Amino acid sequence: MQSEGIFSDLPGAWRTFLGTTELDTIAMTCSERLSTEMSYPPRGQRFRAFELCAPDSCRVVIVGQDPYHGPGQATGLAFSVNQSMKPPPSLRNILQEWQVDLGISAIPTGDLTAWAQQGVLLINRVLTVLPGVAGSHRNLGWEYFTDLIIKRLSDDSVFRIFCLWGNDARQLTSLISADNGVIEAAHPSPLSAHRGFFGSKPFSSVNRLLREQGLSDLDWSLPLNLSGDGKGHTGQLF
Repeated sequence: MQSEGIFSDLPGAWRTFLGTTELDTIAMTCSERLSTEMSYPPRGQRFRAFELCAPDSCRVVIVGQDPYHGPGQATGLAFSVNQSMKPPPSLRNILQEWQVDLGISAIPTGDLTAWAQQGVLLINRVLTVLPGVAGSHRNLGWEYFTDLIIKRLSDDSVFRIFCLWGNDARQLTSLISADNGVIEAAHPSPLSAHRGFFGSKPFSSVNRLLREQGLSDLDWSLPLNLSGDGKGHTGQLF
């Protein structure tokens, strides 16, 4: 059954939260290409963001565009790569803003798993991509799924902050109720980072909004890069 094929790896807590009927309806509208084509991230990692951040622990949602399309880059967490991999340009810009915004000089790895474990849902508007072809799985059905995620999280009684990076992500603004926080910025890619991502201070802005609600700050710590050129060294990424 196609619905089982697309969402069979989605954790049960999210299936319950989103609604199995709604998920089955979405799956029926999705292109079969999402089930049959080789894509990034690997099939077993498509829903890793949801495995690490359950609905009841989600405090912040960061939405990007689509996964990295290079070999071994996409991990199922938007913008993140494994610790051993050099950060791609968009992630490098995110880490640069992270350093400036939070006043951190140490060089981190590109592994954002720690954020997910703190309650940050790191998702893209589209969850898969063909190898080497950016944007290749747009308009095949994933957008209905991410619409549902944002709507459910927004309508929940829990205050959440939605960081929407890039035009694809900003299309979700209308689905977010005024009871939540929204931080919009340009996509951190080299093509647009200088048009509104740099200087947006998303990390300190999230904590400011949380404090305004009487909530605790989110810990934005990341593991440090202790290998390669960064071994035993602190400094800027730029």
